[in-house]
Amino acid sequence: MAEKTIVSEVFEIRLSEQLLLRGKVKTLEGEGARPVVIVGHGYRGFQDWAFWPEVTDQLAESGFYTISFDFSRITAKEAGGDEAVIAKASTVSQELADLDVILQHVKQKLLPHSERADSKRVALIGHSRAGSSSLILAAEQPADVQAVVVWNGGAAPSGAAAEQQATLLQQTVAEDAEANKARFNVLEHFGSLKQPVLLVQGSSDNERLLAVNKQLKEANPEQTFVSIEGADHVFGVRHPYEGTTLYLSEALQATLSFLDKVY
Repeated sequence: MAEKTIVSEVFEIRLSEQLLLRGKVKTLEGEGARPVVIVGHGYRGFQDWAFWPEVTDQLAESGFYTISFDFSRITAKEAGGDEAVIAKASTVSQELADLDVILQHVKQKLLPHSERADSKRVALIGHSRAGSSSLILAAEQPADVQAVVVWNGGAAPSGAAAEQQATLLQQTVAEDAEANKARFNVLEHFGSLKQPVLLVQGSSDNERLLAVNKQLKEANPEQTFVSIEGADHVFGVRHPYEGTTLYLSEALQATLSFLDKVY
């Protein structure tokens, strides 16, 4: 059997004078349009955090046009941006805007190797907060998002912040959540989602996410739920990456099986 060769190319999308999206496309060589997977890292992560390079390699090897990227808050921090700019870039509203820009670039065939991307078959994979954002975007754009995979996420953003103790960033993120309660009501969105969704949840994650996962099951029991017994919020992986874990392998296999059924 011929060895599979992944082609990889980086890209940048300028959002404003102060905000930038930096990402990478990975896909197999050869002709033909493949299903698209847009991968969103967690709030404290970044596109090359720990397991993401290996995960995106395996997605590409499995036949997906795979997009990873740093949310604009990451590049704003790296550029030494103004504190207020970084704070605003860290909101869920900006995270959704970032995801939408990537989605629109897929639809308009503006990303590298776009001839290999089937823009009518798009899945979002989001870890932690990006999982919640992926569910919101899927609810808002059902014609453009055909499937969602959530890794250890699904909670609605919290509008609570101790005003006297919170940093500007924390306060800005909390105010954004408070001002967008209806839009960010993940549970309500999830209950009415028609697209197939896979929720992968580690059984040793924090209690809030475990409780949310139970609520999501009750809201839409026809969706697919996979529990990874013993797995924490990052599937037992740490950064710098030292290799996969059984938890991560199980999460990835569940994801690939789900996407294969969808597409």
